[in-house]
Amino acid sequence: MGKKKSCQEVIVPRPLDATETRLYGWVEKAVLTQQSVVESDALPEFRRSYPLMEDPGAEGDYVLEAARSSDRVPFRADEDGPHFLWVYQELFTRLRMRLPFSDFQRDVMTRCRVAVSQLHLNGWGFILAFEKVCLHFGFRPTIRLFFFIYDVHFPPGGYGYVSFRARQGRRLFDSYEESIQEFKWHYFKVLAAPEKRAFWLDHENKPFPWVYWNPEVKDFVVYNLEPLEMAAFNFLVSLPSGLPKRSKFTCRFILDGSDAEVGKFLGKGL
Repeated sequence: MGKKKSCQEVIVPRPLDATETRLYGWVEKAVLTQQSVVESDALPEFRRSYPLMEDPGAEGDYVLEAARSSDRVPFRADEDGPHFLWVYQELFTRLRMRLPFSDFQRDVMTRCRVAVSQLHLNGWGFILAFEKVCLHFGFRPTIRLFFFIYDVHFPPGGYGYVSFRARQGRRLFDSYEESIQEFKWHYFKVLAAPEKRAFWLDHENKPFPWVYWNPEVKDFVVYNLEPLEMAAFNFLVSLPSGLPKRSKFTCRFILDGSDAEVGKFLGKGL
């Protein structure tokens, strides 16, 4: 993606000022030391290589902006500035995400009150792989089915990156990557182009709960499923044992493979 500073070159930032302490003092200190290494001159190349939008005709509706040296990923928009979305480069380069978010993705974030950039990349891997497999087999991905399988995994202290983990006996995929950290330094802003409306604003032009970091992330426990949901669950969790190469049944394989490759691997199912 063009010229890019190394994470090892990042300088530990100045202490938070009074306003920043009031707004972000609850955030894990390690997160507040993570200055983005993505530079402005790298963003045009990124945009050429990795489409941002699901609809190619909407590419011009949004612009990318590098973080300032004083920015940190939990920081909100200035009071007099436009609302923006922090995203990680790897969401597009590795997980093949496209914007805007699907109804299912928005439902997960809204229910948990977790921001796009507050969710660990492995957490996004579970969301996207689950959604892709459900759609492949003709199941509607729902947050009830997702949270019957996964629970919210809070970091030590509760104020760092949030992820998901399979509930006991309900493992579906392996993580995208066992230990993945590099993404935390590769963030930038997405803003609506002039005269365009951002998809992360509600009808009152207020940002949705999943736009900025939130100290009150919630879990969602589902104890019982409806018959059709239970049938979908039983089928999904049976997949790994029936596949010829179980070791490949990971979020990485599901998301990195083409639709044809994944379809061939999974088969037609029911």
